[in-house]
Amino acid sequence: MLNRRSLIVTAALSALAGALAIAQSPSPGGPAPKGLVIDTGSFTPLVENMDRSLAFYKEILGMEVPPLPAAGGPRPYNNPNPRLFAFFNIAGARERHQPARVPGIRTVVEAMEIQQVPHKTVALRLQDPGKATLVLMVRDIDATLARVKAAKYPVVTTGGQPVSLGDGTRAVIVRDADNRFIELRQPPEIPANAPAHNIIDIRVMLTVADLPRTIQVYRDVFGFTVERESPFRAEPVEAVLTGVKSIEERHARAKARDSQMWLEFVEFRGVERTPLTMKIQDRGAARLQARTENIDAVVNAAKQAGLTIATVGGAATPIPPNFKGALVVDPNNFFLSLFEPCDGCAPPDRSR
Repeated sequence: MLNRRSLIVTAALSALAGALAIAQSPSPGGPAPKGLVIDTGSFTPLVENMDRSLAFYKEILGMEVPPLPAAGGPRPYNNPNPRLFAFFNIAGARERHQPARVPGIRTVVEAMEIQQVPHKTVALRLQDPGKATLVLMVRDIDATLARVKAAKYPVVTTGGQPVSLGDGTRAVIVRDADNRFIELRQPPEIPANAPAHNIIDIRVMLTVADLPRTIQVYRDVFGFTVERESPFRAEPVEAVLTGVKSIEERHARAKARDSQMWLEFVEFRGVERTPLTMKIQDRGAARLQARTENIDAVVNAAKQAGLTIATVGGAATPIPPNFKGALVVDPNNFFLSLFEPCDGCAPPDRSR
C-alpha cells in the first residue's frame, strides 16, 4: 500500500513513468537534440475538495477512484515536499491529488486540491480562452445524462438534451461537482477494440485565444502532431450544444508522439471573450501532464517562444524520486507539467 509520501509523486507520475525508455544521449560532438513532448498522462482539474470531485467521477461517471480511509474521514493530504512545491510554485501549501480511472484507457483524470496558499475561484465560460473541458466518449449518452440530471447537476446544452453533430455523433455539455464543463459524446459507432466501460475514450478540449498561435506552440515547441485545422464558420448546432449564441468557430486537434489522447482546440469569434488569468492553485485552472525527451531543450524552446515557466527559477527542477520537471504556461493560460526521468538527479528523501 502506498504511504502518504509515496503518493506525492507516484500518483502524479505513475500513468507515464516507466512506460517509455529514457531518451538516449546525443553522440559526442553532434548537434544538441531538439526536445519534444513524447507522451501525455493525467489531465488535472484544480478543485476545491478532492473527495467531492472523486465522488462525482465515481457515482455519476462510473470511474474507478481510490477508496476512502477504512477508519473514516477524508482522504489524507500529502506530506510537504519542498521540491514538488517549487515545481508548482506553491511554497507552504497543503496538497493532495488522486486519480479517477477507466480500465483500458491510459489517460486518467486527476483531481488536485491545493490549500493554504492564496487562490481564487474562476467563473468559467465556454468561450473564454484558457477554459479546459473534459471530453468523455461514451457508449450510452442518454443513461449517462440521466444520472447527471438525477443528481441535479446543471445541463448547459440548450434544451437539456443531446444534439446530433454532422458526423452522427450525439453530444451534450454538463457541469460537474466543481461547476466545470464536461462534454459527453456518443459516437455513431463504437470501435470493436473500445474498453468495456461506458466511457470508451477521454479527451480534453481547450478554448484558445488565437488558433494559429496555439498550433505553432504545440507543433513547433512541444512537437505535437496537429491535424484537422478548420477556418472560421458558423456552427448552428454548436451554438445549441454550448449555449453560446451568434458564434463562429474554428478548430484543430493535436497529439503527442506516443500519446493516446487528443487535445482539441476551439476558438470562438463573434462573442465577448475574456482570457482567463490563473495560477495553478486557482479553482478553474487545469494542467496536462506531459512526458518529454530532453526537457531542458523543451523548456528553452518554450522561453524563446515567449511562454512563462511557472516553476521557481524558470527552469526544470529535480523532483524525487529521480525526475526533472517544469510547469509551463501555454498561450491560453493552460498548464503543462513537463517531466522526464533522470539518473540520480533527485534521489528519494529518506529522512521524511
